[in-house]
Amino acid sequence: MGRTRKAKAARARRDRRHDPKLRVVRDAEDVFRTAILAGLLSAERSDPRWAGHYMYMFHDEDGTGWFKHRDTRAYLPFSPRRQAAARAPGECGT
Repeated sequence: MGRTRKAKAARARRDRRHDPKLRVVRDAEDVFRTAILAGLLSAERSDPRWAGHYMYMFHDEDGTGWFKHRDTRAYLPFSPRRQAAARAPGECGT
């Protein structure tokens, strides 16, 4: 990698790290717990959406949490407000 490509890559990482629109929740366990209760992720090891397959990445400016699958690297968005609105009245999130 040439010197300019390295400098551009370093600048991009620095800019991404300090993006005020992104935030990382310090208590990732709480984020996972919320996603499991909402039905996005599962606590069951045999389930394809088992929380152990995912990494918490960040929350964006809309409050959407982003998880990344450890093997496929596919992103999974999670917005508790949208999840609650999409659920039918009286429907449980577990």
